[in-house]
Amino acid sequence: MHPNSESEVDSWDEPEEDDRRANNAEREEKHRAQMIVRATERKAYWQRELAAERFEEFKPEMRRRIQVEQTLIDGLQNSSTQTFLLLKTYQRDAVHMPSQPASKQDDERADLLDRIQKASQRRKDLLRRLELTPQRQDTERKELTRKIAKEGDYIADLQTQLRAMG
Repeated sequence: MHPNSESEVDSWDEPEEDDRRANNAEREEKHRAQMIVRATERKAYWQRELAAERFEEFKPEMRRRIQVEQTLIDGLQNSSTQTFLLLKTYQRDAVHMPSQPASKQDDERADLLDRIQKASQRRKDLLRRLELTPQRQDTERKELTRKIAKEGDYIADLQTQLRAMG
């Protein structure tokens, strides 16, 4: 075997990898161009719908959808961010409808999470006060310890309710 034969084999692999990268880049550019065309078509559709809409209550949602499409178009044209990341953001924004009222269960869940957060903050504050209370003030320390335990129980109850919701 020739001592340079191994390096020659390696050099044959590099052009194939370069070709593969070039093909992937070319395919990505075609994909971006197609996505831009589709997003532009969707944006034009929402603009036509907005112009034709007679009811004011639907116009903010249509404007939001137009903005979502424009954001996707800008991201595709002006950045080198991978398309799947742009699509992930686009899908979240396109589906999310802030004007739509939350369901009762969503409201209850948000309320429970808020109450847990507030109770945890109260417990942390009580623990800080306990640390700052001198050792010789037994009655105050006992009262703080009781309040901390009470907050801990309350948090545990809220978390149980949250888990029961699913």
